[in-house]
This record gives sequence, structure tokens and C-alpha cells, in this order.
Amino acid sequence: MKKLSEEEKTKLYEEVHPIALEYRESFIHKDEVIEDTFKTIEQLGFLLIRFPAIGENTSLSGFTIYKAPYNCIYINSRQNLGRQYLSCWHECYHIHTGEGNGISYTECLMEDPIEYKANAFASVILMPDDLVRRYINLHNISLQYLKHEDIICMQNYFNVGYSAMLTRIIQLYPEYKKNLQNRYAIAQNTEKQRKSLEEKTKVVHGNLQLINATNDIYIPDSFYNNVAFNLDKKRISKEKAFELLKVVDGLNNDL
Repeated sequence: MKKLSEEEKTKLYEEVHPIALEYRESFIHKDEVIEDTFKTIEQLGFLLIRFPAIGENTSLSGFTIYKAPYNCIYINSRQNLGRQYLSCWHECYHIHTGEGNGISYTECLMEDPIEYKANAFASVILMPDDLVRRYINLHNISLQYLKHEDIICMQNYFNVGYSAMLTRIIQLYPEYKKNLQNRYAIAQNTEKQRKSLEEKTKVVHGNLQLINATNDIYIPDSFYNNVAFNLDKKRISKEKAFELLKVVDGLNNDL
């Protein structure tokens, strides 16, 4: 699939931007940073499940599925915590708008228009324009000479990944794009760069989980309650209920 052009990305961003701002104002306090996306997503009524994806394809970020009465969101915990938070709101976009096939891969974000919009939605939810601009002004940050440590402090404030934070800054201040492009290098997936990013994160007392895979497993109590409810209502068979619980038990044993 062909990569989206800059013009296409700008148009898609402008299309989704007001949708994200309206959603945030309607369901989340517009002037507050989201400290815990997982908790917020569950408070909004979504059934959230997280566990490491099986197989070699680590680009799977998440998917959505509707199982009455729940909108279920699965998040791949083999990705860093910053990406997981972004993936939650990415999947929220699919549910909110009804766009997309429900399965998301990070490798498709720059190729598929709907996936790009979902990611833009997530970025605006986590890093609203006003809050990003306010942070930069309050901390007297020079975008022309933006340091890695500045980006790391910002990503920890907004609870996102390093690259996601940098992308959002460039999105809001496109006149600095040429100056800032080389700041992505430290987030490349090589041992040397990863170690460098970790060291700089430690210097500013940042959260290392935001840049590293968590590989944790989370199955909410509501999942078990849902299985019991559907079994009681004869919506699923005893065999199916046992199969679902066996899968969950297997995940917990692998942890």
C-alpha cells in the first residue's frame, strides 16, 4: 500500500481534529492530562483486555469487537506503555465513528487513511493543542533548539511514547519540522539507541515503562461476569464458556 502524502495527512488530520476535541470535551475534562488511560477507558464503559500478542508480528497494536452489552478493546502489551495508551484511544475512534475493520497494526498508520485518522484522534485526545502549547510556554522551551530531555519530560507529562510526543510537537509547530526531524533517531529500535533513550529518561526521572514493553496481562472482573451472565442467559454453551476461561487461565499461567 502506498504511503499517504503530506497533503493527504494534513487533510485527514483537519477532518478528525474537531471530532477528537468534541469527544474530549464531552467525555473527558478538556483541561486535564489523562493520567491513566486504562482507568479512563474503563470508566467510559469499554471492556479492556491486555496481554502480549502471540507470534512474531509485534506491529499488532490492538483491535475492537462488540459483544453485547460491551464494546471490547484488546491492547497488545508487547508494545511500550506509551503506545498502549495511544492504542486505547485509537481503538476508541473506531468504536466512536464506526470506521475501520477493528484490527490495527502500527505498520499501517502511514498508509491507511482510516488508521491515520484513528491515530490522529488518539494524539489529540492525549495531547490536546492547548495543553501542549501551555506546557511549552510555561517551561520556556525553545523549539528551535529542542533537547531530547525536553521531549522526554513532555512525554512523561502527557503519558505517551517519545515519538508520539515529537510528532505532536511538529504537528502543532510545522515551521520547526526541519529542525526537529533528527530528534526521532534516538527512538529507533536498536539496542544502542534504546539504551541512550533509557539513560536520558533516567536522568529526568521519567517512567521507563513508557518506552518499554510491559508484557503484562490484564483481564477485568467484568470479563468473568460477562461469561457467567451469557451462560446464564444461554447465549453461549457450557463448552464455549469453558473454552473462554481456559484461554484466560492459560494466559495467566504464561505470565
